[in-house]
Amino acid sequence: MVLLMFGVGWTEGCLEEESVALFRLKPFFPFIDYKTIHLGLDLDGYEYGYGYGYGNRYESGEEKEGSPDCCEWQRVECNPITGRVTHLLLNLTYELQSLSLSGNFIAGCVVSQGFESLSSELDKLEILDLSSNYFNDSILASLSQLSSLKSLNLAENWFTGTNSNDGIKMLSKLKNLETLDLSSNSLGNNILSQLAGFTSLKSLRLQDCGLKGSIDMSEVGNLKELYVMGNEIESLGSVFHSNSSGLARLNKLEVLGLSYNLFNNSIFSSLGAFSKLKSLYLTGNILKGTIHMKDFCNLINLRTLLLGDNEIESLEPSFQGKQELRLIKLEVLDLDYNLFNNNIFSSLTASALPNLKFLHLDYNRLNGPMHVEDLNALRNLEELTLSNNEVTECAPSKELRLMNLKVLDLSDNPFNISILSCLGSLPNLKTLRIENFNFKGPIDIKDFCELRNLQELFISGNGLKGSLPMCFSNLTFLEKLDLSFNGLSGEISALQGLASLQWLDLSNNEFQIPSSLGPLFNLSKLKYIRADNNIIYADDEMYSSAPTFQLNYITLSCCGNGGTFPLFLYHQHDLVSVTLSHIHFKLNQFPFWLLQNNTKLGSLHLVNCSLSGPFQPPFPGNSVLSDLDISNNFFTGSIPTQIGDYLPSLNTLNMSKNYFNGSIPFSFGDMSSLQSLDLSNNQLSGGVPEHLTMGCSSLGFLALSNNTLQGPIFSGNFSLTWLSVLKLDGNHFSGMVPSVLSNCSYLYKLDLSNNYLFGEIPSWILSMSSLSELDLSRNQLFGRIPQWMGNTSSLEQIAMADNRLEGSIPRAFCNLNLRLQFLDLSMNNISGTLPSCFKPSGIEEVHLFRNMLQGPLPNAFRDSSSLVTLDLSYNHFSGNIPNWISNLSQLSYLLLKRNHFQGEIPIQLCMLAHLSMIDLSQNNLSGSIPSCLKVTALNNESDHYSWISYNYLGPNSLISMEEPIEYTIKSRSYTYKKKLLQYMSGIDLSCNKLTGEIPHEVENILMIFTMNLSHNSLTGPIPRAFSNLRDIESLDLSYNNLTGNIPPEFAMLHFLQYLNVSYNKLSGKTPERFGQLGAFDESSYVGNPFLCGSLVGRNCSPVAPPLTPKASAGDTEEDRGLIDMDAFYGSFVACYIVAVLCIAGVLYINPYWRQAWIYPNRTQTQIQKPLCAQCASVSSIVKAAMEVGSFSPVEKRIWVCSVMEALMAETLVLAGKSLVCLLMLTGSVLNDMNASLNLTAVDQRFPFDELLKREHPGPENKDGSDTEDDDEDEEDNVDDQDDDVDDEDFSAEEGEEGDPEDDPEANGNGGSGEEDDEDDDGDDDEEDDDAEDEEEEDEEDEDDEVPQPPSKKRK
Repeated sequence: MVLLMFGVGWTEGCLEEESVALFRLKPFFPFIDYKTIHLGLDLDGYEYGYGYGYGNRYESGEEKEGSPDCCEWQRVECNPITGRVTHLLLNLTYELQSLSLSGNFIAGCVVSQGFESLSSELDKLEILDLSSNYFNDSILASLSQLSSLKSLNLAENWFTGTNSNDGIKMLSKLKNLETLDLSSNSLGNNILSQLAGFTSLKSLRLQDCGLKGSIDMSEVGNLKELYVMGNEIESLGSVFHSNSSGLARLNKLEVLGLSYNLFNNSIFSSLGAFSKLKSLYLTGNILKGTIHMKDFCNLINLRTLLLGDNEIESLEPSFQGKQELRLIKLEVLDLDYNLFNNNIFSSLTASALPNLKFLHLDYNRLNGPMHVEDLNALRNLEELTLSNNEVTECAPSKELRLMNLKVLDLSDNPFNISILSCLGSLPNLKTLRIENFNFKGPIDIKDFCELRNLQELFISGNGLKGSLPMCFSNLTFLEKLDLSFNGLSGEISALQGLASLQWLDLSNNEFQIPSSLGPLFNLSKLKYIRADNNIIYADDEMYSSAPTFQLNYITLSCCGNGGTFPLFLYHQHDLVSVTLSHIHFKLNQFPFWLLQNNTKLGSLHLVNCSLSGPFQPPFPGNSVLSDLDISNNFFTGSIPTQIGDYLPSLNTLNMSKNYFNGSIPFSFGDMSSLQSLDLSNNQLSGGVPEHLTMGCSSLGFLALSNNTLQGPIFSGNFSLTWLSVLKLDGNHFSGMVPSVLSNCSYLYKLDLSNNYLFGEIPSWILSMSSLSELDLSRNQLFGRIPQWMGNTSSLEQIAMADNRLEGSIPRAFCNLNLRLQFLDLSMNNISGTLPSCFKPSGIEEVHLFRNMLQGPLPNAFRDSSSLVTLDLSYNHFSGNIPNWISNLSQLSYLLLKRNHFQGEIPIQLCMLAHLSMIDLSQNNLSGSIPSCLKVTALNNESDHYSWISYNYLGPNSLISMEEPIEYTIKSRSYTYKKKLLQYMSGIDLSCNKLTGEIPHEVENILMIFTMNLSHNSLTGPIPRAFSNLRDIESLDLSYNNLTGNIPPEFAMLHFLQYLNVSYNKLSGKTPERFGQLGAFDESSYVGNPFLCGSLVGRNCSPVAPPLTPKASAGDTEEDRGLIDMDAFYGSFVACYIVAVLCIAGVLYINPYWRQAWIYPNRTQTQIQKPLCAQCASVSSIVKAAMEVGSFSPVEKRIWVCSVMEALMAETLVLAGKSLVCLLMLTGSVLNDMNASLNLTAVDQRFPFDELLKREHPGPENKDGSDTEDDDEDEEDNVDDQDDDVDDEDFSAEEGEEGDPEDDPEANGNGGSGEEDDEDDDGDDDEEDDDAEDEEEEDEEDEDDEVPQPPSKKRK
């Protein structure tokens, strides 16, 4: 019973306690209307809470009356003396004239207890609406008893009309029936023969009833309105043609709806007899070419003509020179969506259409200047729409002078700024739409201030800039204002003078809007405000008064710090929908007062508002709220156990992305209207309550993802048969995939990934006729992929990655070629080859990495022109990369890492204009790198990005599943999801056998993010053009044969975070440590023996150029290096001659020495102990010679031998020192410098031994077979603080091995460690070498040697 008060006080005519009691009874009697003549019952959507009030659809008669005295209420009787309530008249059928049961699940009536049992009590029922239910022909007999019915709506039910006796014909007993709606039933042409007895019928609707071909129907003499839209009718039968007297049997027809059928131009010949026709609807047929207006000559009463959505090119007003046709009474002409050009205006003359008021020419081929003069002739025109054409301007010096024009729509035209000058003479213009203009020049928003009589102004999407001028306050009659999707900024104070404003849209601008809406407080009529995507800021100004408006709809989503929760909302009591998402408020509790103050509030969205604290609704609950979204906040604690009692009418509830814990409340099962429930991304535990799976029978969307729920899925009773989306991924569910899901015949998305489900893939999935998305990834499923999976009727997206599946891909998958869009079978044990018949033409993503697939790449994806991602990494594919790769025109991510592909990189890759990431590493590819490769991030391609963001990345993506892509960057492997991938671009060709030079052309890769060409045999210099790669962050060119200098321009690469050019043949000086290059140490350059500088520990001559091998014999003088070779050869020969002469002189002086020299064997047998150990210098030899006279001959020989050896050793040492000194002095003179004899620099500057011993890394490192761990579980545990910074590019997967510094072969110096040794005591390197030479000559002279410092080994 609806008992509403108008007023706030009570009089003495009704006791207060009785009034309160009546209000408490009100919810139990929702069918009683107010004090009206006619009682109407409207239960539309009652089960779902679609409406907020009932009984107002067919209200008629007296106006509703109300009184503070409850004794004056309808159906309430009181004692006239005491004022006490004595009677309540609660009879449901009392004077019932209108009844609507539309939009329920009613399937029929109980036998003998249908409408026929109420026929005596419903004797005044005139309007009955049973649409959108499940009624069939069995209800018709009971309906035929309601003799008073005048209007009957049976649309959208299950009537068939096949029974000619007991079918629709039974309704002919209703002699008062005037309106019958049978639309959207499967009646077919049989229904037409059952309409003979409907003598009183005036309006008949047969829309979408399956009528086909030519239709004819029994004569319905009084029929005035006939609607047969949405069928497949081609022509009209004899009932629509003239009889012998020249009149049609439907001669009273005034409205004929033939839209959206298959009529052609011949239809006009069937309409000549309908002289009383007022409205003709022919929209959406196959009318073409020219329409001759002579065909309308008899339709003299025609007022409305709809010809839109055809292919009409022109209207011919005259025929064979006769006078043009005049449709004097035509008021509405709709020509939208046709092929008219500017000539149409010459056909729309004032003489032909003198009373035309509404003209629609949207979506045609009008172009150039607007035909202002022809339009001005239509003086009675009130509404003109020309949107979505190519109209550019008004004719010069012409203005629209349509004094009666009220509505003008010129949207979506490339007008220039002169358009506003055309609108000067439109004094009665009320509505102006000029949205989405492509202005050729700037437009001043002040020009709109002159349109003072406007009531509705829509200027969205025009790129307007600047702030709102204060003259906007002059538009005092403005009721609706749309400024959305522009670039307007500044304050909104200019709107405070719009006293009539009711509807305001400021969304998607740069306005600075206070969260208090203070500038709008005086707009008392404001009901609707939308200001999404602006700058919302906290307003500290305190307003002394409450706002004068009472809003119904408000949305202020996005961007800003709102401070405290808006206080003006405390004064709002008529709110129906509130959205304040993505504004950070300082509020530690949910604003339940908003629900209490606004009893009509049906939708509340507070997404990402930084709300915190517990969520505890107060009692009593809210019975109106149907849509609640509080996702992405900081709510804590458990979900209220009685939430089903607090919010019983909810249709949609989203509490995802919070910190709710505990179990899922059982009271969710009490929400019988709940259709969508999202509790994902919380900390919920336990299982899914059985009461939820039984009570929420209307639930269509259920998301419990990313919690800690556990146990079997749906272990108990289950009645969620209306489920269409079920997301339980990211939990701890165990057991097998529940078979009860086979009852969900409407389920189209099932996501059970990231759980602990085991067993084989269940066979009942085959019976899921609606299932299109199946995700069982990251579970413990085993067995083979079943053959029947290819026979499913609707499966489009399949993800079963990271399980224990084995065997080959079934050949039955070939049946999915036309439907499959997404396939992810990665990280399994799938083997064999791809089926030769598997050619999915519409697939967009393929993920088959980390399996055991083998063989050459077949033609599987040859015709997959929509393919965006192809990931076949870590398999055993072999052969060449096929040339048909160029057919994949949308390919953005090509990942073929760690296979056995060979041959050259196909030049066809250059034809892929949208490549973002290409990974061909760890294969056996050879040849050179194509210089035409193009790689760029998706977000840098405006046209392609709009396509890819809609179809692949964004929320409108057809692909809802997502598999991250693995890619190696900065020597570590990472995974990237779609949101990051759109900003990524890279090339990885490492660990192949590529040769030749690195291409110098970089125009196609200017936006590249990462490049890895390491472990190849590339030669030539590093291209200086790489310095133009401004966005590059990782560059790896290590382990190649690159020569030349490191370009110093690399210092300008400000985003470069990783650089590795180690183990090449680079020369010259390492770059200075400034700019971005200051972040790199020796590990980036190690293994290049010709590099010098502080980073590699080798000093460089300030003047001399770096040593570079020359192939030509005609080198110039300046290219001959640091040493003068002529001086070197001369000094060497001189020293050699001096040494020989010294030896010869000694042998000549002493015969014993000669005999020892000539007969060494005899002498050596006499040697007991060498005396040279006692002769540390020449002075000791002279001293010993004084005592030689006492020696025997044998002792003299031994003594001579010892002296000889000492002299030779001393001579050689002195000669070496002399040679080195000579060289250094020569270099100092040549360089004009006073250099000290620092032999360390020379020794390190020319490591000839290292040059001779250096070897290229072995082949086992190039193919990656011995440098990468296949176990990817260990990949993420690599120590990030590994000191071996020279690891190879794939060292993120290697563990401890692969450090080139610890490998003598990789170092190329046989493990000598010369580059890492340092002299702690500062001695020159030649002294160390001298000591080593003496040790080789005489191992016993240890006391006189200079001690060697221990070598420093790098950690």
